[in-house]
Amino acid sequence: MLDNPMLHIQNLCICRGDKILSSIPDLRIEKGKTYGVIGESGSGKSLLLLSVMGLLPKELNAAGTLAFTENNATLSLLQANKDALRKLRGKSIGMVFQEPLSALNPQRKCGWQLLEALEIHQKINKEKGKEICLKSLADVGIEQPERIYDAYPHQISGGQRQRVMIAMATMHKPALVLADEPTTALDPETAEKVLEILVQVCKNMGSSLILVSHDLPLVMKYCGHITVMQHGKMVVSGSSQDILAAEKIHPYVKAITDALPVGKREALQHGEAVLKAAELGKTYKQEKKEFNALSHISFSLKKGEGLAVLGYSGSGKTTLAKILTGLESTDDGSVLFNGESILEKRPTGVQMVFQDPFSSLNTEISNRETLMEVLKLHGYPYDEAEDKVLELFSQVGLDASLLHRFPHQLSGGQRQRLCIARALAGNPKVLVLDEAVAALDPLVQKQILDLLKSIQLQTGVIYLFITHNPDAARYLCHRYIKLEKGICVAAGKYE
Repeated sequence: MLDNPMLHIQNLCICRGDKILSSIPDLRIEKGKTYGVIGESGSGKSLLLLSVMGLLPKELNAAGTLAFTENNATLSLLQANKDALRKLRGKSIGMVFQEPLSALNPQRKCGWQLLEALEIHQKINKEKGKEICLKSLADVGIEQPERIYDAYPHQISGGQRQRVMIAMATMHKPALVLADEPTTALDPETAEKVLEILVQVCKNMGSSLILVSHDLPLVMKYCGHITVMQHGKMVVSGSSQDILAAEKIHPYVKAITDALPVGKREALQHGEAVLKAAELGKTYKQEKKEFNALSHISFSLKKGEGLAVLGYSGSGKTTLAKILTGLESTDDGSVLFNGESILEKRPTGVQMVFQDPFSSLNTEISNRETLMEVLKLHGYPYDEAEDKVLELFSQVGLDASLLHRFPHQLSGGQRQRLCIARALAGNPKVLVLDEAVAALDPLVQKQILDLLKSIQLQTGVIYLFITHNPDAARYLCHRYIKLEKGICVAAGKYE
């Protein structure tokens, strides 16, 4: 036991009214160590981090002890006033949020936001500040820091946005870094590289890292201590070795390890291709420079077939998805469904589940109204629509008690399931899934993948599954293409 831990969490209880949402009896964070927090969506992991930052929603109450010690001075985070917390955020405690698109300001360039984060806590001239910001971007694996510095958040990929957030959180070399699913939007190699950087920064500065993640192998690799949450409670906490020891393993931890997707789809019977994309190309202009996002992309898919779209962050995967759904125009090429161009005719029968669920949902309407809106557009009578909403909630594993809540009252995984339900409400012929299961814990991810398989077998819907997870891709899809810098570098069937 530590006599004076850097952060001491004791009898922490976060509630909405009489309902306990997250409970931590005792957790001691030692200076310079890396701690992992894993668990199902809605188990209270993100609430733990928000309570440390003093950013809990107003309708929630927190009780207990959150004692933060820096330079031999201890501050009670739950009792601290706004000014004290404002001085800590960013400088002493940095946070990487789960959904970078909603955390970044869409009206400001990434460089402006990095400079703002730098200047809040230290006086520095613009030229020197830009130099520090560019180095921070390079340190988190961004190959073209100047381009990202001059870009708006919507002009870069999800993975690049996440790395901008990581650069912002570590720029001041804080004593404590809170990382809420920091690798969700990243491919496996980049995810490992980014975590290596995060861990190394913490070690170099003697700071601590609390990592919330669904990626159990990565947590096991980088975290010496793991806390497991389920239904808002801490079910087990200890060293990584003890957590997975065969003779000691908790049933819930074993269920997580057993839920990782394994296997591949059975080959489709012969049939004609109904979705055909030919020579798709897209070029963006930024600061009088041209950037080729896609070049000469072609594929064809049969009814009921799944295509995995693989590639590193920034390879053009999301641009392809936006073209297919009509959210972006194409400079070259064509897309035909049953012989008709879907680039010119609307509606197309193509639906999409976006990578950042919070930014794609209307925060002004309830979860029920989110689905009712789609069903009304498709001509469902009121009574049938009500029944369909309940059916969709059940299909994607959402409890009916969440119907009248709003998106901000859901966890990241719950929001993603709501987005999947909304896409399915339109009975799509083609469903584009942009990292649709990345934000889900392994148990729910497996349930959603099995659900998507079942729906595809029943309806013959075509899937374009954009993912960084090769195991999930093989489990759900029949074929794959791999993109690199906007070009298809590999394609084939899963054997």
